[in-house]
Amino acid sequence: MDLRKRQTRRCLRARQFFAASAAIAVTTVLLAGCDSSTGSSAAAPGGGSGNADVAAAKAAVAKYTGKPSPFPVTVPLKHAVPADAKFVYLQASDPIGALLGSLLEPAVRAAGGQFVAIPAGQTASSVQAAASSAIAMKPAVVLLPAFIPSQFGGKLQTLREGGAKIIGAGMIGAKQYGIDFCDGCEEMNALDGRVMADWVVATKGASANAVFYTVPQLSFTPTMWTAFKDEMAKLCPGCPVRNVPIDVSTFGTTAPRTIVNDLQAHAGSTVAVFSTMDMAQGLPGAMSAAGLDVSTIGGAPTPENLQDIKAGKLTAGVAIDLPTYAWTMVDAGARLMQGQEPEAGEIYSPIQILERGDITFDPSRGFSGYPDYVQRFTALWHP
Repeated sequence: MDLRKRQTRRCLRARQFFAASAAIAVTTVLLAGCDSSTGSSAAAPGGGSGNADVAAAKAAVAKYTGKPSPFPVTVPLKHAVPADAKFVYLQASDPIGALLGSLLEPAVRAAGGQFVAIPAGQTASSVQAAASSAIAMKPAVVLLPAFIPSQFGGKLQTLREGGAKIIGAGMIGAKQYGIDFCDGCEEMNALDGRVMADWVVATKGASANAVFYTVPQLSFTPTMWTAFKDEMAKLCPGCPVRNVPIDVSTFGTTAPRTIVNDLQAHAGSTVAVFSTMDMAQGLPGAMSAAGLDVSTIGGAPTPENLQDIKAGKLTAGVAIDLPTYAWTMVDAGARLMQGQEPEAGEIYSPIQILERGDITFDPSRGFSGYPDYVQRFTALWHP
């Protein structure tokens, strides 16, 4: 990925995160840091109405409706975190890096360890230099935002050989680089795709005709699309689904017009699905001007999206609990450093389907599924 594309991707994620961070808000499938992939319009099998397993879809949707999905951690730590245990965070030189650090630092302190942030820039050379500094500190845990794993060269292996546990966030392909735990990675993205397909069938039944908008520069979106189309094929084999790429550089500018043009060209579409709902900012006005009445759902709604949902201008969003996401990274590191495996649910951040009636909170402050997350984690870390 060239530097321009990487900076574009990070700027987008920064805009999403900081829009929602006014008060521990949640806006995005955190930090989609991975190599970009080329998207192309494609249609999955299906070309007409048929039988739909609406009951199964509604049962799946019910798990994420009216309440967030389960809190990811329930088992106490076996031992307290040693006071001299260093949790080293390699901080990217962008607003996202600062935001994640602002959530990780209090988590490490609450666990009882020492938090150290090392500026890591964005390039392979700066990332490897930061990793070299971390190696000299002999950390117990290394916390990584969504860098491209290959940027580190052999530094991650050296850290592991020194005894550090490596915790990543939002990466694709983390396992092949020896990262011990990855929060919000492939499994989480696939879950988001399935949940949105469940919602489509639950609300539209056999009349569902869905378009799924991916983003070529954000490589988590193909994972979501694959999970979405597979779930649609299982629940409604005759329901048409197609994939249309939206360039990340058009978010907030021409993306709404591109989406409207696509919907006008495919008049049978009954629902628009967004891999990241940030692309839908400004869409309600464009749809209204075009006289379109299409249901919408997307991943990681921003505060603006939430306001549009509350106003009935967008239909639904699958919201993510960002503070719990960050503290789970620290929890996983604390467990691994003492030989205790993270719980199976820790790879899934809490999510909740939000429709108009669910937004009883101030949408400008974003979504927090578990406002008492500090107390929950502290009780598990200091039983």
